[in-house]
Amino acid sequence: MSTRSHQRLAASSLGLALSGLLSSGVILPASAQVDRAQLGGRPVKVAAVDFIPAWGDLDGNIRRLVQAAERVAAEGVQYAVFPETAISGYDFTGPAQLAPFVDTIPGRATDALLPVLKRTGMHMSVGIAEKDANTGIFYNTAVLLGPEGIIGKYRKNGLNGQDVQLFGPGDTDVGVFDTPIGRIALIICYDDTYWQYDRLAALRGAQIIGWHSVSDRVMPGTPAAQAKGNHSTVASVQHISALNGLWVIGATRSGIERNPINGSKLYYNGGSSIWSPQGRKLVQAPVVPPEVLPPGLNGIFATTIIPAEADAVREQRLAARRPSLYNPLLALRRAPVDTTATATPRQVQLAAAQWTGDASRLSSSQPQPQELLVLPELSGLPSGLNAADISRRAERRGGAFEQLLARRAQAGGGYLVGSYPERDGSQVFHTVALAGPAGTVLGRYRATHLSAAEQTWAIPGDAPLVVATPLGRIGLATAADLAVTEVTGLYQSLRTDVLAVPSGDPAALKVEIDPRLYAVSDPPTGRADLHPYLAAKLGQFWLVSGGRRVGTSTAAGIYGPEPVVQNPTLTAAPGADAVRHRTVVPAPGTWINQQQLIDGQRNDLFKPLVLDPGNVCFQRWKRAGHGPVGCP
Repeated sequence: MSTRSHQRLAASSLGLALSGLLSSGVILPASAQVDRAQLGGRPVKVAAVDFIPAWGDLDGNIRRLVQAAERVAAEGVQYAVFPETAISGYDFTGPAQLAPFVDTIPGRATDALLPVLKRTGMHMSVGIAEKDANTGIFYNTAVLLGPEGIIGKYRKNGLNGQDVQLFGPGDTDVGVFDTPIGRIALIICYDDTYWQYDRLAALRGAQIIGWHSVSDRVMPGTPAAQAKGNHSTVASVQHISALNGLWVIGATRSGIERNPINGSKLYYNGGSSIWSPQGRKLVQAPVVPPEVLPPGLNGIFATTIIPAEADAVREQRLAARRPSLYNPLLALRRAPVDTTATATPRQVQLAAAQWTGDASRLSSSQPQPQELLVLPELSGLPSGLNAADISRRAERRGGAFEQLLARRAQAGGGYLVGSYPERDGSQVFHTVALAGPAGTVLGRYRATHLSAAEQTWAIPGDAPLVVATPLGRIGLATAADLAVTEVTGLYQSLRTDVLAVPSGDPAALKVEIDPRLYAVSDPPTGRADLHPYLAAKLGQFWLVSGGRRVGTSTAAGIYGPEPVVQNPTLTAAPGADAVRHRTVVPAPGTWINQQQLIDGQRNDLFKPLVLDPGNVCFQRWKRAGHGPVGCP
């Protein structure tokens, strides 16, 4: 990780780019083509730019954007990311109101910016409310520009409730564009609600994702009943880097936007940030209170990276994937009718056990009546065993571990989840078992995505598992599974209400999102393990992780589907044997819920997620850099 400066800057310039951009292509001339093997190997100064457009002032915003590009380039920035809808503003009631302020690509904004980029050598990407020159349809678009011309564009696919009032669904997939500074992909704001878009960029070999947003919050003083949509999108970007091994440059805006026609307001809280391929925050803009700010450049937040340093991290993340397990489930269109989901809401009690020391506490653990209690992993064994010891203690289904697990569930009159090394002939699996109040084992899941340590004693299983119970649909997984975002997708598609995850020691990678971006009373920043947090949020289900406490950190936690607005992340307190929470499943949601997540997916774009990397169609798609999977 090369981060040579973490500084707020205040000025500079940009450079020129070409014309002739088609809806989904790269339009560099032959002289600008670069050797992919050599891309991104040099240090590059990158910046997330806080730029404030004036509502409905197309000419003025283009002029101010050019001025901002000049000032950013003067600071030596080589790639700058500007916010979403930067030349129009965002708060419009419908297409007719927005119509005077849209632009084409190529168009007035690109024509004004390209001379700056050509002269300064800078690359930039910026959000534009785009009118398609041929069809007249409006799109929420990000365009990538450089010294050689217009490089490519992306039309937003993950549309939220405001977007659908203004824009058509994107008709470009997630392209990856070769540039002299590295391989760049673009996504926009609410796209980060869906794990698939950034994963597609990773599969195509991106090194950098430029993320363009206008992340708004509910205004102070809004009654609680009307504040349920208080979701800060910029609070989501850590997952894009952590799960995919990419540099992420996330630009959003500050200030208050007012629609002068109907008087509505949107409050933008800042928080632009840059993240490393390891999922660590490098730079962040201040998170600010509501304030009317002048339009134009409001801040430059920069650092120096080596884009190619993402390559090894990205490939390590992707190597853990098992596409044969995802096909065809992750490519199915299951909206708007899905009979799989739990139809009747019900109250449930969730509990995550916390163990200290090395010993197993299985014999003294039991759930409360009708409670789901999740134990730490390898629940019947002391911690710290080596691979040979674990393998030697492996037992068959129905053996001593499962018998004891079932007895403890029956004794408490609830549901108990633990894991053990399961022997099946000469093979050993890491198996998660769910026992019910009748004293029987209701389901067994063999971990499908193993950690490096697990691979020394186990082989992977071959299917996810969801068990229908009176508490709802309970999925079973392991902590290592959660590092592979497709696992979250599988359990989301299977309409899991609660994912039960036996875990071990606390993880080193924690939630690093600024606590000021949360509306909940106890933000998880610095306290909660990142991967279970991300799985619950991206899958829109509850996740219960039994685990161990080591020092001041714990892996025992209960993670809700909306941790920014509604569901505080709960981790076990020091000295507690468990953390407990009573809630409702399926989670009703605030700004989104699992049903809306399913309904909003663009499964027509997800075919590459389920293809083997050696598949000729996949290879052709990856080499192309943009466009859908196509095979004769």
